[in-house]
Amino acid sequence: MLRYKAWLDTRWRFLIGLALLFCAALANALTYPTALAALEAARDGSHNGLLASQIDQAWQLSTTFRGYVWDQVIRHNMYYLWTLFAALLAADGPLSRRRGATFTLSLPVSRRRLCTVRAAVDLSELGLMALLPLLAVSLAAPAVGQSYALADALIHGIHLWFGGTFFYCLTLLLAAFFEDRWRPILLTLAVAVFVGISAEFMPALAAFGPMDVMIGENYFRSETPAWTGLFIWPALAAALFYWAVRRIENRDF
Repeated sequence: MLRYKAWLDTRWRFLIGLALLFCAALANALTYPTALAALEAARDGSHNGLLASQIDQAWQLSTTFRGYVWDQVIRHNMYYLWTLFAALLAADGPLSRRRGATFTLSLPVSRRRLCTVRAAVDLSELGLMALLPLLAVSLAAPAVGQSYALADALIHGIHLWFGGTFFYCLTLLLAAFFEDRWRPILLTLAVAVFVGISAEFMPALAAFGPMDVMIGENYFRSETPAWTGLFIWPALAAALFYWAVRRIENRDF
């Protein structure tokens, strides 16, 4: 019953998020020839400077379809869009006033179990949102005369999912302290944007952040999964989740 209630509470955000990620990933993949031609033209017309360097880097990555998918689909698209929906799912927890906290608390079940079941459903949905769009790219690649390995799709999807649990649990923790839903979402997105900007301009700093795991840069460059990050960030997320649950257990609704 709790799982079904969690599904009813989250289904529209999940389905909308999955559809947007799906469409964005497929649009990026199917416009690969056009995007590559545009990058070549921009590179030929650019001069020295930071912008020229960024264009040249994007062009070099996009000379292979695998590099293009990593740069344009995963790093510059799915990272931000997936994090947005992770925050949206976490901000409306099982005891949100918008979701009828008074009724939920009347159920013969502990707050800890309520939070655990809801998190399990949310994270399952987020896992599908990470994996299915990349699998679709793999299946659609032949339409533009390219190929994208299913193994790459699965491993990058797992990186995005596991690393992104940090942002989900961070939002959950913030939602346990704030009454409204928007401050937790905006604060989490601010952290995600800061981490993304750091990756562009301060790569040494970004190597210690969750984005490095989520985009699977180590796997892309060396075909070795980021084992350390795949353990560290979910462990940190579990600690944030435990703190959030303790806060909710002691909270007076």
